[in-house]
Parts: sequence; C-alpha cells; structure tokens
Amino acid sequence: MLGLLLLATLWQALSMYIGQKTMVFPDPLSTIKYTLYLLGRPYTYRCIFSTMGKMLTGFAISMVIGVILGVIAGNNGFIEKIISPTIITLRAIPTASLIYVFIVLAGFRLAPMFLVVLICFPIIYEGTAGGIRNIPDQIIKASKVDGSGYFMGNLRIKLPLAFPYILVAMLSSFSLAFKIEIMAEVITGGSNPGLGSAILGARSSDPTNMIPIFAYSLIAVMIMLMIDLVSGLIGRSRDLN
Repeated sequence: MLGLLLLATLWQALSMYIGQKTMVFPDPLSTIKYTLYLLGRPYTYRCIFSTMGKMLTGFAISMVIGVILGVIAGNNGFIEKIISPTIITLRAIPTASLIYVFIVLAGFRLAPMFLVVLICFPIIYEGTAGGIRNIPDQIIKASKVDGSGYFMGNLRIKLPLAFPYILVAMLSSFSLAFKIEIMAEVITGGSNPGLGSAILGARSSDPTNMIPIFAYSLIAVMIMLMIDLVSGLIGRSRDLN
C-alpha cells in the first residue's frame, strides 16, 4: 500500500509539473474516474477477454514447443548447440520488426499471438533445457539401472526434477507475454477487440485526450498486478514445498 501511495504521489506530481493534464499526462483522479467508467462497459471486458485469449493461446503454444525442444536439447548437447544460434537470434531480434512479418503471414488478428510465441518460446526452452542439464548424474544413472527408457525417464524422472526451472521460466515469461500482446495489438490495430486495439482507437478518435489511453493502460496494469500476485503465491508455495 505504501508503494502504491508513493506511485500515485509521483504520478500526481509529474502531471502537475507537465501542466497539460488532458493532452499529455492526465492526473491519477481523472484516470481512475474514467477507468471506472470503462469497467462499467461490456466492450471493455470483450477487449480484456480477447487479449487474454490470444495471449494464453500463444503462451500455450510456446510452452508445448519450448518444453519438448528443451527436453531434447537438455539430453543432447549436440542438438543444443545446433538450436543455440536460433535461440540467440530470437532473443536479440527487435520485437517490433517481427510483427510486420506476422501481419503478412497470419493477418492482423493472429499476428500478436504468433509474436507472443516467439518471445516466450526461448525463455521456456532455456528453462527446460537448463533444468534437465542440472539433474545430478547419480539420478540419471539410477534411472538407467532401473530400466527407464528415454520417454518414461524424461516423463517420470527428469521433467518433475526440472519443473522448478520450468516454473520460473513460465512465471517470468507470462507477464512479458501480456505486455507483448498489448503492444502488438497497438501496432496491428484493426477492428478486432483487444486492449491494444482499444488504446489505438481512443488515440485515433481524439488525439488531444490522453485520459482514455491512460485508463486502458491502468486496466492493463491492474491485470499485470494480479498476474504478479498469483505468480508470487505460486513461487512461495513452491519454496515451502
């Protein structure tokens, strides 16, 4: 609560310093009032559910691909070296430049989802591969003596032991996926509902009024805070176990 109060104070001070509250930097009270107005509109929830749906779909795809390839690379150093240049490239390439490629390949509606896949996949892949590599050799040798094959050994032994690493990668990439989805929606625009599309629409309808843009952004921040809260609870429960 003290941190939120400090943030609101800095926000108010910056708004007063800039002076042009509507056109440049709205004050907290005006933004909160408009946020409450937006939360009373069904369209706002359509935007939230649309953004979350596309983000979760992209995140799920990146999870499946990242875990599968991470397990393969974690068990085979040669394959890991082959995949490594691709992972480095995906982590280094500017995010905004990829969105235009996906617009051409998948269209305006699906382009943000595919961008989420490419952003989250390297994080989950590296978390999975790192978790597999850090399993003690004694456990791997014991599983071989026990007669566990490649598939069952990974499924019943290695993946559960690597799960803490995978969970950290999931939690760190989930919040990033939400921000990337909104940013991509702002760039792609279009008529599809979404928080990013709503921000772009508010900017286009009245460029002199920044209050709706800040209000939609505040809704996104509130969702992010809830995601971080859940992530923190999951992380603490994992540490206790």
